[in-house]
Amino acid sequence: MPRSRRSSACCASRGDVCFANAERIRSTVGKAAGRDGATAVVIDAETVPFIDVSAVRMLDQLAGELKVRGVRLLLARDVGQVRDVLSTADAGAELRHVHPTVREAVEAARTGT
Repeated sequence: MPRSRRSSACCASRGDVCFANAERIRSTVGKAAGRDGATAVVIDAETVPFIDVSAVRMLDQLAGELKVRGVRLLLARDVGQVRDVLSTADAGAELRHVHPTVREAVEAARTGT
């Protein structure tokens, strides 16, 4: 019997993440999470200079929805303002734990750490 292949999808976000583009980002991440065998989606936030509270809440809600489906939502390479807003907006633990590199986030998804 063939094994299903487990994989992580990576989404890069360029520019601000805010109320104006939150639904587009939700849709993109949702599509990546729906790929056959996907167990994690990593958002590369290196080029995200700004995130607002409504976007953090959307990501947090999405992380919860994906978790029910067995898919983790991980962040990698944040910048200072993003880290600060994740903390002050009461994002869930999975979102507050930002991985320093995409590779480390993918490894965390692979190993379940």
